[in-house]
This record gives sequence, C-alpha cells and structure tokens, in this order.
Amino acid sequence: MGKRFEVLDSFRGLAAIFIILTHMQYINGINNLTFFQNASVFVEFFFILSGFVMTHSYAFKQDLKFKNFLISRIFRLMPLHLTMFGVFFAIESIKLLAYHKGISFTNIPFEGNQAVREILPNILLLQAWLPTFTVTSFNAPSWSISIEFYIYIIFFITLLAKNQNRTLIWFIVSVIAFALLINNYEKANAILRGLSSFFAGSLTYLIYIKLGENSSNFKKYFVILELILIPVIVFLVISDFEDKSVILSLIFCVTVFTFSYEYGYVSKILKYSLFQIIGKLSYSIYLVHYSVLAIFMSILIVVQKLSGVQMTFMVDGLRYIDFGSVYLNNLSVLTTIVVVISISTFTYKYIEQKGQELGRKVLRDKKSSSLKNAQYEGVQ
Repeated sequence: MGKRFEVLDSFRGLAAIFIILTHMQYINGINNLTFFQNASVFVEFFFILSGFVMTHSYAFKQDLKFKNFLISRIFRLMPLHLTMFGVFFAIESIKLLAYHKGISFTNIPFEGNQAVREILPNILLLQAWLPTFTVTSFNAPSWSISIEFYIYIIFFITLLAKNQNRTLIWFIVSVIAFALLINNYEKANAILRGLSSFFAGSLTYLIYIKLGENSSNFKKYFVILELILIPVIVFLVISDFEDKSVILSLIFCVTVFTFSYEYGYVSKILKYSLFQIIGKLSYSIYLVHYSVLAIFMSILIVVQKLSGVQMTFMVDGLRYIDFGSVYLNNLSVLTTIVVVISISTFTYKYIEQKGQELGRKVLRDKKSSSLKNAQYEGVQ
C-alpha cells in the first residue's frame, strides 16, 4: 500500500501548469491556444486521481479511525488553503486602502466574489457546497479543494460498508452524478463534477488491483495505449462537443489506469526529475498561482496609472494584459510560470510539509495519550 505513483504525480503537475495558463489573461499569448483555453477540464483529472490515490491509501487499511483520517486530511489541505485565503484577504485590504486614495481596480474591494459574506464559507471550505455563496470567491481554484475535502468524509463513510457494498455505492454515486451532468443539472455542477470523477477514480483503482501482477502480461498494450492516449486527450480538449467533461472524465480514468503501471515510453519521460518536481509541487502550484496572477495584474494597473502607459485592457468585462508584442507577452507568461513554481517550492517546504509534520505529531500525541489512558485503566 506504500507505492507512490510517480508518473501520475507528474501528470498532476502538468495539469496544474495547464490550469495556470487557463487563468492567464494575455492578448496574443500562448495562453490563447485552444488547448489551454479549455484546460479547466483537467480539474476532473485531479478528482479522478484523488479518488484513485485515496482508495489506494485507505480503502483496505485496517483499524481506520475517522478522527485520525480527518486530522490527516485537515493538516494536508488546510494549512496552504488558509495561507492563500489570507493572501487574498490581504490583497483586498490593500486594494481597499488604494481605493480610498483614488486608485480603482477592476472590482470594488470586498464586493462581488470577494464580499465579506464569502469569508467564513471560504475559511471552512464550504463555498462550493452552499448554494447561496459564490463557488469561485477569493482564491477561485480552492472551489475544487472545497469539494474534495467533504468528499473525503463521504468516502470515509462508504468505507464502513463491506467491500462489495462499497463498490456498488461508488458505482451508483458516480453514475448518478454523471447522469445529472449529462442532463445539465447546473444547480450542483461543482459537486457533481467532484462526486462523479472522484468515485470513478475509486472504481479505476479497483480495476488496477484486480489486474494486479497479471499486468505484465499486457505490457505491450500499455506501451501502445500510452502513445495513443496523449493525442486523444489533446484532440478531445481542443474539440467542442456535447458532454465533453463526462467523456473526458472517462478517458482520464483510462489514462490513470494505464499510466499507473508506468510501462511505456511516455512514462519514462514523465519520470524525469523536472516532471517529478512539478508533480511534487502540484498542490502548491494550483493554490498559489491565482494570487500571483492577481498581484501581477494589480501592479500593472497601478503602474499604468502612474506612467500613463496602457498595459491592461477591458474586453467584455474582463481585464487583459498586452505589452504590445507577442514576444513580450509570451516572455511574461513563461516568467509568471517560473515565479509560481519558485513560490510553490517555498510554500511546499514551509507550509505543506510543515502542516503534514504537525498533523503527524498530533496523531502521535493522540496515540501516546490513548496508550497512557489504557495503561492507567489497566492499573485501576
């Protein structure tokens, strides 16, 4: 159960980079390629991979306790989430001060998506679950962390059922959620995206362990599948067709299953250190990048007001960046990605890892306290 899926980690890192490019707003930049414009569908890949890995880590674990499980998940997700929420709160506070000095930004501070009423749901990761609040408020990418955190709890509850029953539950939940997405049930779109893909990932893991050691007998097929899947994914992402997210979710399940065995030539490439580093930093990259983009855009707005040089433009209610040169725009795109990865290296080391270490310490202290209580009761 201790296996690490290195190639899948690399995939997660690449998906995080694609999401950065999706959120960039440059005119005449590489971010405008259709693939990157449509890359938000890779959030489904995150959910599927999460379901796969969580099933690997917990579904067959003996004596799994809810409190321990919850502590582990809280200290995995919350430290970085709360840090980045704090960054956005600080950004809005600075914007508010600037606003009173006559410097206006795209939106009025602490209104709209960053309204005061959105603060508590964001802190509690409830923003994507409560219909009266904005799913993409403050640090917009955290909506998927909101969905994932509470799906973890649902997942744990399903583990209380016997193996065959839990498989049936995962199947039913995933199929119903996919069916509602196909029927355009928009009221709970974010929740349905999470439930359908997460439990599809869990089912994918069951197929993975079912094949088990026999996978080597099909090695040549996995090698071929790896080569086929990459262009298929690119083609589907850039194409426009009905129920695209559902079909891509199923393709992502095949992708996770195929690359979990790490047999092919693509897997060898994805094991190179650069991809492994990006994979390791993927959670930080995903949560950090939106603040970097927001800060950069705010700086440009201030600079253009002071210098009179136009660098940002409003198009259909959205603000875009244009330095007047395709070369400069793309240089800025690449520089931003490097900055995000650099900051993510810091947040991974000093926030993610420290948070996980603290979580392990809490679990150790809890275990030690339980042993002492047991010994005391034994003496009594």
